[in-house]
Amino acid sequence: MPVQNYPAENFDEEVKSLSKTKAQISKSNVKKKKSVNTMQDDLAGLITKKNKPKRKIVETFSSSSASDVEIQRKLTEVYTDKDGAIPDLTKLEKNERPLWKTILYSLIGVFSVFLIVALAGFFVFSKLETNNFTNEKISLKIDTPITIVSGQEGLYTITITNKEKVNLYNLDLELFYPDNFEYVDSLPKASGDKNNKWNFSVLNIGESKTIELKGKTIAALNSTQTFRGVLNFKPANLNANFKQETIVDVIVSSSVLSLDIEGPDKALANQDLEYILKYENLSEEVFSDIQIVVDYSESFVFSSSEPAASKETNDIWDIKELKAGEKGEIKIKGNYSTAEFGGNRDFVARMQLNYNNDYYPQNEETLITNVIKDQLSLQLITNGSAEDQSIGLGDLLVYTLHYKNTGEESLENIQIKATLNSEILDWSTLKDENNGTVDKNSIIWIGRNVPKLLKLGANEEGDISWQIRVSDASVVGDSKIGKFSVESYIEAKANQKGQLTGESSVITKSIINSVNSDLAIEAVARYYDEENVPLGLGPTEPRVGEESTYNIYLQLSNSLHDVENVQVRSKLPNNVSWSNRENHDIGDLSYNAATNEVIWNISNLKRSAKDVIASFNINIKPTNNDRGRVLILLSGISLSAKDSNTGTLITKDVKAITTSFDDPILGKIKGIVQ
Repeated sequence: MPVQNYPAENFDEEVKSLSKTKAQISKSNVKKKKSVNTMQDDLAGLITKKNKPKRKIVETFSSSSASDVEIQRKLTEVYTDKDGAIPDLTKLEKNERPLWKTILYSLIGVFSVFLIVALAGFFVFSKLETNNFTNEKISLKIDTPITIVSGQEGLYTITITNKEKVNLYNLDLELFYPDNFEYVDSLPKASGDKNNKWNFSVLNIGESKTIELKGKTIAALNSTQTFRGVLNFKPANLNANFKQETIVDVIVSSSVLSLDIEGPDKALANQDLEYILKYENLSEEVFSDIQIVVDYSESFVFSSSEPAASKETNDIWDIKELKAGEKGEIKIKGNYSTAEFGGNRDFVARMQLNYNNDYYPQNEETLITNVIKDQLSLQLITNGSAEDQSIGLGDLLVYTLHYKNTGEESLENIQIKATLNSEILDWSTLKDENNGTVDKNSIIWIGRNVPKLLKLGANEEGDISWQIRVSDASVVGDSKIGKFSVESYIEAKANQKGQLTGESSVITKSIINSVNSDLAIEAVARYYDEENVPLGLGPTEPRVGEESTYNIYLQLSNSLHDVENVQVRSKLPNNVSWSNRENHDIGDLSYNAATNEVIWNISNLKRSAKDVIASFNINIKPTNNDRGRVLILLSGISLSAKDSNTGTLITKDVKAITTSFDDPILGKIKGIVQ
């Protein structure tokens, strides 16, 4: 019969309850010596009756006490079914399972076994293999020189070491060189277009492979050159490729091209100095396209060099070829006369090599010169200015030289020389209150001329003045004159003591006074021209109430330089009117009624221009108030133009033109209103 199911928790509670009851019965009947059935006995009795027909359990335990009866009852409730019958616990009934479920469960079981076996095998196999290869014991190392000497061959060693527990196969090594690296040779030989690849079929356990590489780097001094190596390989028993990589940086510390500077460590600002640059090729190779470049300090004034600098400069020397072991030198002369204060000045020279159309510095040297400012200070003024300015022919040049001892020690035996380089000065017009000695184009003053120059104390100062006139326009046609300008500068020498004892030499900057183009204008009134052709109308002598017409004649001429933006402006008084009749050679002539001006514009006038003419007529009608007076026809004529050579604006004015003038035919016209 089917077994009646009881919840597990109910069964446990029943057993606990029976056990507790049993314990209480045992305790209460300790003194009783009756025979009491145990719970095991009761269970055994129930089981022996399992094959009997179902029946109600009605008998009681006569030999037990009331407590025993209660235990029996509870056991009966536990082990009987709902009908009160005790099931057959020695035999289990089996329910039939469908075939498809049996097959499904069987397949699931088989596949589960296979999966477990596969996972276990993979785990074991992987454990065995990966424990032998870690990719952490493969060494790729590039040994380079400590530093690189640019232009010199170097030895580089590449080592591959296998400390893994398996062999390595199909090893491919590729080196990535710096941009300016030249491959020379290697052992074993390299492959690839850049000679940077090596191949090895196998690298056994514990074995090393070594590559000896020779190469040359041409790079900038103090630059960093990077070598990178990449190794690809396949470990034994693994169907996968692995990689190792290494990078090494090396500094370019020197070059096979050497450079050195020789020069003074101390010098007066105006003292003439010489620096010598010595260069050499220390290698066994020939180098070409080399440059030596000098960086001067701002206050250095270049004078000359031997050999001359290249490309119309004073700071670059090109060396086409420098053979192995060849030497050379460059001498540079100059001074620090423009130094505004003393102190250290850097004289820097750099040697650079052209490689792949780029110049790479190979060597750089710096020589420091302590410049001591001269105690004697000079300042030259020309026509009130210390700067360049234009002048005209016939102008007077007024010079003033201010000198001062700016040091703490006295200066002795000072000699001052003013040089006026010019072909257009009229030396006969020289005026010098100190009576300096004239020597060609120079004036020299010493203590005999100026007592202060014998000994000039600390912070003591003085002035020397003189003047001279520029020749007039008559010199313009002189073919011997090549330059129409005046270049003026001062040189001085003095015995100086102190930080640097010796003869101090001081020179000022030059002041250049360029002569402007000789642009001239002539303006007159006429009634007739030279051909006796009447140009005017009405009375030649002005009369009250009658209108007279006069012709104004303008003539321009130019020499020395071209001029541009030429303009002539003529102002008409209020009682003078425009006649609307004009003639001109070039440019544009117009009348401005708003301003009552006649304007003549010429864009460009050549330096050889002669007799450039314009003319126009004006009308005037005197009144009673004008009787007995000379009337103004043009109140003012002004000329302006820009000198194309000096860049200076040239301006000239012509005095007013009146009714009193010289006529080519009539002669003198008094011009008094009648």
